[in-house]
This record gives sequence, C-alpha cells and structure tokens, in this order.
Amino acid sequence: MIDVLNNWMLESSQNFNVIVGLTMVLYAGSLVVLWYIGKKFGKPDERTNAIYLKIISCMFTTQIIMNAIFISLVDRNIEYFRQFFILFQGLVFLVGAIYAFRLYRKEFK
Repeated sequence: MIDVLNNWMLESSQNFNVIVGLTMVLYAGSLVVLWYIGKKFGKPDERTNAIYLKIISCMFTTQIIMNAIFISLVDRNIEYFRQFFILFQGLVFLVGAIYAFRLYRKEFK
C-alpha cells in the first residue's frame, strides 16, 4: 500500500500536495483536540497527571507500532519517506486525541 501511495504521489505535484495538506490538517486538528481536552482536564494534580500518563503511554505504544510498520514495509528506493513518516506521526497524535477524548468522557461524564 505504501508503494501504491508513493507512486501516486510521484505522478504529479498536486497529488503530493494533497497528501501534505491532509497530513497537516490531521496533525493540526489532533493537536488542537489534545490541547482542548487538556484544558478541560483542569490544573495539573495527581489525578490529571495519571490521565496524561495514560494518554502519553497510548501514544508511545502507537508510535512504536507505526515505526515498526514503517521500517518493515518501506523499501530502500522510496522517494517520499519523510512524508510517510510525518503522516504516521499525525496518526499517532490522532490516536492520542481519540484516547484523550475517550478518557475525558469516561472520567468526567
């Protein structure tokens, strides 16, 4: 799948810009959601520090899995490996934002 996406990005600069734009929207949206949920948790204390640790642990686990997938599936001759790496980083932040929202709903509702 990564090879297909790489070949699609090589076809035209518009395809490349679509991937970069999608990645940046994903990244920025996830960061905004994480910041907003973090503000809703309140001031740092023992309870919120445990919640933040759970979120960071989930993101770190996702990061390790995504890096393993990236390393095992990417060929040496891939052209846009940086864009895939940044896309995977955006997915890690998306997982963190979803998990933070889930914990917020569970802890505060």
